[in-house]
Amino acid sequence: MKMKVLLSAINAKYIHSNLAVRYLKKYCETQIGEIDIAEFSINDSISSILKRLYFSDARIYGFSCYIWNIDMVLNICSSLKKAKPEALIILGGPEVSYDAADLLSRYSFLNYIVIGEGEASLLNLLSCLTRREGSLSDIPGIAYRTGADIVVTEPRPDIPDLDMLPFPYDSFDGLENKILYYETSRGCPFNCQYCLSSTIRGVRYLSMERIRQDIKRFAGAGIKQVKLVDRTFNCDISRSVEIMQYIIELNPSANFHFEIAADSINEQFLKTVEKAPNGLFQFEIGVQSTNPKTISEIKRKMDFKKVSHNVAKLLSFKNVHIHLDLIAGLPYEDMKSFKKSFNDVYALRPDMLQLGFL
Repeated sequence: MKMKVLLSAINAKYIHSNLAVRYLKKYCETQIGEIDIAEFSINDSISSILKRLYFSDARIYGFSCYIWNIDMVLNICSSLKKAKPEALIILGGPEVSYDAADLLSRYSFLNYIVIGEGEASLLNLLSCLTRREGSLSDIPGIAYRTGADIVVTEPRPDIPDLDMLPFPYDSFDGLENKILYYETSRGCPFNCQYCLSSTIRGVRYLSMERIRQDIKRFAGAGIKQVKLVDRTFNCDISRSVEIMQYIIELNPSANFHFEIAADSINEQFLKTVEKAPNGLFQFEIGVQSTNPKTISEIKRKMDFKKVSHNVAKLLSFKNVHIHLDLIAGLPYEDMKSFKKSFNDVYALRPDMLQLGFL
């Protein structure tokens, strides 16, 4: 029996797009066939989302789960299963990868959970469900229910060569006024204890040839912003400079947003940014705290003197947007300590100061 697949994303805002479901669709569709994407935001009503899901002709539903949408996803899945008992529901993403067995035991309406990096695991799972290829127990990186038991299979190794991943966008139709997400690497060189990226060892990169091809597609698409989800774009400083130089050469209309470690910036990086057209680059810098005891406890390497110097230098160019992050609720940071962290960062006069709560 043919079973159509619908991959759903519930984004934090309307202007966001979801990179994960696009990667999954492109990676799986050449072997699985009919896979559709449905995108919503957390501001959409649950009833309107349910209506679209119910009246699709899908039998298999996949949901990309994050901290901002997990409660809404579970609510939707519960109602969807009641209205469409034959539906098979798959969850994946960072918010379900580390307690998969517990989620399956608590929520009987869930059928499968994909754990960690999802492309290869989802392809194997869909091949098993739609084409009866292989056995569930032989698929690394999934959790599922069999009778009263919950099975969690062995972890799946990371994809060794990111160039194996297809370019995630079929087209840019309907995305002209949205933020498009992209990655040139997976993983992070740091080990910050509050961050899920600390569970992934090492950094893997797309080849420069592949990156040039991808960025050229964005440059000619007439879109407004490309936001890289690389955890630390400049962890390989020469590579980051090469990418920025290529973007400058293309001179696209799109703005490119990077997350960087400001204390890792060198003179070559600064010189490259200085010559960029106004508004081409936007940098997000996670300071998180300026309390040395806090920084040590969360195992985050950061030299705030260097951060301050380099942020001031970037701001002096008057051609880039600087976005600094703080986190409230880190260890050893009380109100007095956080006030100092806030004042230290505010004194740098960034274009935006973002506060996260742990």
